[in-house]
Amino acid sequence: MAYQVEVEFHPIHELMNSVHTFLCKKSYKKIELGPIWVKETESKLNTKLLARLEETELNNDWKMIYLLIHLCPNKESIESVLGWIEGLSVGEIYEAFSGYMKTIPSNINDYRKRIVELLSEWNHQYFSRCNPAIMDALQKHAEDKKSELARSLTNTSEFVNTTTNGFNFVPVEDLEKVVLVPQYHFQPANIVYAYGKLTLCQYSARISLGAEHDISPYMYRTIRSLGEKSRLKILQSLHSERKTFTEIVRNVGISKGIVHDHIFNLRCSGLLHAYIEGENVTSYSLRLEGITTMNQEILDYLQR
Repeated sequence: MAYQVEVEFHPIHELMNSVHTFLCKKSYKKIELGPIWVKETESKLNTKLLARLEETELNNDWKMIYLLIHLCPNKESIESVLGWIEGLSVGEIYEAFSGYMKTIPSNINDYRKRIVELLSEWNHQYFSRCNPAIMDALQKHAEDKKSELARSLTNTSEFVNTTTNGFNFVPVEDLEKVVLVPQYHFQPANIVYAYGKLTLCQYSARISLGAEHDISPYMYRTIRSLGEKSRLKILQSLHSERKTFTEIVRNVGISKGIVHDHIFNLRCSGLLHAYIEGENVTSYSLRLEGITTMNQEILDYLQR
């Protein structure tokens, strides 16, 4: 593998992902927290913050904030990160982005001010009141993954595969580093942003806060994902070779929208390898270890 792999996690990362989850309206029905979480969260926010959130888009400017957070030298607290971003001059922002992004907002001062205020208020009204078990679980997950990565220096591609549940970041030209950040709020989906030599992947950590004797949402999703003939046909077609989305649609013979939903479910269930170049998934293949893991988890559950 031609690039380095790192695992990173700080509270600011999950704060960003929680806002991202709230802003990504098209994913409300797909995330594990579901529309109920959205309604409950809305009830905790004042009208001013809700208006700011309504005005905020998940566009290239939003992507810029993820990069700024990554570049912050002191991420120990949310306040230290926001204070650092707020204190940067326009020249320092341009210098920090050198080599990562070709375009930044023309009104960078106004945009930076709005985002810092939005994140501060989100932290005050929602994130700081979240169940502390979320942060504890993410912190432990990250520490475990860092230790695992240290033992996997000769096979980092397999580490990325098992950690992200099937991602394969193609070593395209100029890519130097992939940073994996575990997240809870946007589960089972993932957020991938590419900045030339750097790719940031906020991946689903598959953390469940339910009772230990319950079936985890991840395991339940994997089982359900196989209860559909079209999905089984997709998996069968990918057994012998990688295929693009268009090739899968042609092979299965159903609409692109339905195939997209099927692939989303299969990918989130760990049954597909997704090959990523930049921010785009270029092809898929069958991930047999996902079937093996599902079988073992079912046996473990039945034998409790």
